[in-house]
Amino acid sequence: MHRVCLFFIGALLAGCVHVSGEKTLTLVDTGAVDAGMLEQIRSFAQRELRVPVRITKETQLAAIDNFQSLEKAAQKKKQACDAAYIVVANLSQDSHLEVFAESGIAIVNAQPLAAGAAGDLYKKRVQRMVMRAAAFVFGLEPTPDPYCVTRDYRSLEDLDRMGNNYSPPWQARYAREAEKRGLVPAVSEAPFPKAR
Repeated sequence: MHRVCLFFIGALLAGCVHVSGEKTLTLVDTGAVDAGMLEQIRSFAQRELRVPVRITKETQLAAIDNFQSLEKAAQKKKQACDAAYIVVANLSQDSHLEVFAESGIAIVNAQPLAAGAAGDLYKKRVQRMVMRAAAFVFGLEPTPDPYCVTRDYRSLEDLDRMGNNYSPPWQARYAREAEKRGLVPAVSEAPFPKAR
């Protein structure tokens, strides 16, 4: 019995078991960014999106160096409770983000986001990509709003000037899409905004 309890506790700590079965937005830690930074991004995303966001560690995915192969490997790791599975990885490709909406997977490529950035600037770049991934994996499109994190951008400097969250109409759209996928507002967060 003691061994069973230790195994269960170890599995929980490793992120292998999601006990409640509630739907979550899942950030996948491949070791691409500092664990403390990823936790700050998780906390920000949960507060802004108002849905449960968890982190799971999958360091074996770090060995994969292209979006398509990483998406296929991520499909094998994604659980039924993962409404969206956002992998934060370091790939040698130039693209910052690839979204595979049909499988509910998005891949944030942290490596090119590090160019000319350190500390808080780098964290905000990765954070913006996570917020963009959360929207696009649910089928939202870029908004023309210059302050919305989903708007199109042309350079890292342009990315650095955009907002960190969604415009009010996109917040309401995200809430509707999240509810369709079984996500409920996180206990510590305010309920979803009402659509007008």
